[in-house]
Amino acid sequence: MEAALKELDPETSAFKILVHLTFKDRPMKPIDIARALGANSSSVRARLAELKQKELVENTVEGYVALTTSYDVLMKLFKA
Repeated sequence: MEAALKELDPETSAFKILVHLTFKDRPMKPIDIARALGANSSSVRARLAELKQKELVENTVEGYVALTTSYDVLMKLFKA
């Protein structure tokens, strides 16, 4: 997971989605993420699929959850 997080550019929508999920700390549906970020829901679903493949998020019955912690995100931002 650490290597996958290191590869993410903080300017990308995938990183923004990951940060949103990390700090919400609860499962969220793609449509809810899209609304919160003002993004296209199909784009959000595509980015979530990429994040899931990199094992940074998990899809549960209630929605997607981040497998990263707020500490992980902050370290990414301040080490970059």
